[in-house]
Amino acid sequence: MIQAAHLLVRAREEPPLESKPRPFAHGTTSIAVATRDGRSLRVRHITREDDDLLVELYQRLTPATRRLRFLIEHHDVPDELVWREAHRLSDLNPHLAAALIAVTREESVEQAVAVARLARDADDPTTAELAIVIRDDYQREGLGTIMLDLLIQLAMVGGIKRLRAISLAENEGLHRLINATGLPVVGHTIRGETTQIITIG
Repeated sequence: MIQAAHLLVRAREEPPLESKPRPFAHGTTSIAVATRDGRSLRVRHITREDDDLLVELYQRLTPATRRLRFLIEHHDVPDELVWREAHRLSDLNPHLAAALIAVTREESVEQAVAVARLARDADDPTTAELAIVIRDDYQREGLGTIMLDLLIQLAMVGGIKRLRAISLAENEGLHRLINATGLPVVGHTIRGETTQIITIG
């Protein structure tokens, strides 16, 4: 586990409503991490002010990475739709979802290079679906491991027992990443899509 990662998963002071699952932690702190090549990043919770970072990240993904993340081909998506989706993904209900963003400063401008998300299952509040996307020029540098590690900690604090990842069967990078956690993992593939279940509690 990453040093000082607890700063990202500090629980809220107020108790959750009895009718709702425990909220995911959310805060303004960030932690410093580094890729295997020594590039420095900071990881923090996504906020409502991050729409522009999410849009720019999406625009810098290659078609292949977009397909692996969203499971379908993305061609000529209207800017209005991209901005609308970015706003939806940044405006989180802490009882239902959580997201982390890894940022760097390039030429004094903050840029997003990775996002990791949790979405609580509507039928089982102890299960959440996970998703991770990393900008192509930061792939294969260990950032996926860092983001998944932090996401697992965030899920555990939020009362999650199982994480579900749905991906294209060809997404071997994500499959290896999940299997390398050292946690119990079961998976199956149907019609070109692979579902992996990670037991964390």
